[in-house]
Amino acid sequence: MNRLRLVTDAFVGVTETFGASVDPLVLAERLVGHCVRLTGAGAAGLMMITARGRLRTVAVSDERAEVLEMLQLQTGEGPCVDCWRTGAAVEAPDLPAQADRWPQFVILAREAGFRGAYAVPVQVHEQQVGALNLLVDAPGTLSADDIALVTALAGVAVTAMMQWRSDPARPSDILTRIQSVISAKASLETALGMLAAGGGLTIAEAARTLRDYSRRGGIRPAAAAQSLLSRDLGLDEVLAAAPDGSRADPAS
Repeated sequence: MNRLRLVTDAFVGVTETFGASVDPLVLAERLVGHCVRLTGAGAAGLMMITARGRLRTVAVSDERAEVLEMLQLQTGEGPCVDCWRTGAAVEAPDLPAQADRWPQFVILAREAGFRGAYAVPVQVHEQQVGALNLLVDAPGTLSADDIALVTALAGVAVTAMMQWRSDPARPSDILTRIQSVISAKASLETALGMLAAGGGLTIAEAARTLRDYSRRGGIRPAAAAQSLLSRDLGLDEVLAAAPDGSRADPAS
């Protein structure tokens, strides 16, 4: 199986929340498993924050990673802990060079056969909720593409965990959600037509204007469109967000 297919399968696997045998822990286990398969890492572990602000191990790819995750929690040292504290990725391709920084972690990691360690922050809507640890047991370092891939994979996986429901979705539930998407699309198209007519814009310009207004106001475009249709939001207020030069004089 080529890499593109592996990456595709990974993203599908960590976002599948409707399966009867799927729960957040299953998604977490799939995440660490895919991280090992898709990169040069020999093991991976996921830590997430508790309601009391403490890190806790949620999933590991093997026993070696589990021991090292536990050590980090007990000693307060290691790549995951540093990643959580700083909110930034940690790269340590040469573990012996980190002996002063993580004395106990480096000793145990080297005994387990690891040569390098990495950690990336895990976020949901720009809020950090944990850290993903990658342990390398072969020569070489993880590439920037590897780091970017596992960061994106962790982000979508944890977002999927937040959307999981304990009651499996029924066919009628799925159809209802699909209908809501169709209804939102119809409302958006009507709102764009109103903006285009009221501001002398093309539909593409109206779409950009609505996106700009929504972004500045911190609201979803679909919500802004619905407010336009219900007259809770005025056309002029949204048109004021039109890019310079894109709004024509309707009377011209």
